[in-house]
Amino acid sequence: MSYTLRNTIVLGVIFLIVLALGIYFSMIRYPGRLAEVDDQINEIDKELQNTPDLLNQVNTLTQFVAQTKAQWANRNKDIPPTDVTGETYARLIETIDRSGNVKMDMLYNGVKNFEKYGYGMYDLKGDASFEDLFKFLWFIENGRYLYKIRSLELKQAWSKEKESQQPMLYVSYHMMIDAYFSSVPELSASTGERLLQPSRLALNPFYPAILPEIPPNTRDLVEIKRSTLKGVIAGKAYLQDQNKRIRELSEGDEIYLGYVAKIDPEYGKLEYVLNEGGIIDKGELTIRRGEPIK
Repeated sequence: MSYTLRNTIVLGVIFLIVLALGIYFSMIRYPGRLAEVDDQINEIDKELQNTPDLLNQVNTLTQFVAQTKAQWANRNKDIPPTDVTGETYARLIETIDRSGNVKMDMLYNGVKNFEKYGYGMYDLKGDASFEDLFKFLWFIENGRYLYKIRSLELKQAWSKEKESQQPMLYVSYHMMIDAYFSSVPELSASTGERLLQPSRLALNPFYPAILPEIPPNTRDLVEIKRSTLKGVIAGKAYLQDQNKRIRELSEGDEIYLGYVAKIDPEYGKLEYVLNEGGIIDKGELTIRRGEPIK
């Protein structure tokens, strides 16, 4: 083989290699790389467009952290390192003193322990007026120590006052509460202080629309249905009451279970309204004579 032919072949091979490399880089390698770069540019553009949202998220998280720190600094719950039954009982008695006349029997049901906290379990039974019991529950939930009411059963019940024999409505309760404790030292003494003022309910849900028993007439009021109308003048009525005594009444005067609604001298009539344990009764008394009084 001549020297010229050999050089021609070598140059041809080198040319083919350079051509192949050029085709690879210009048609395969670089277009793929350019696509990757375009994707990265698009991602960067999206992040730049989302910068205001990211700033808003940062601001929101900063406010949340500040509020959390403020709540921690002003926490008003003390969680002792252990639950001592005698101390818990003393705190509940103190809560009763602040609530009113609440009767309570307490039974200790053991303790639940977890890694860094636990709670003692207590079974409470008793009775109270609805108002006093509501305050007792409110102080348990909102007091200095962390107590949680796990279950609560309430029942309506009635009794009578010893002296007046007036029917008294009260609520019988049975509740399970958990008294929490924790081994975290920072939780045993809170720095915040809270003024406890229980809210009031305008309605007693246990008070029935119709009473099971009408209260007795302990104030010696006129029992209108057992009385007889004897005379009527302008603005005044004279009755013989249930004890055969003559009593004078005016419009608006209180009578047993109600009041005098109207006195009509022309027709010798007295109208009344009674609330008989939730049943409203409107009636009238007239003089036992055929002719109206003039």
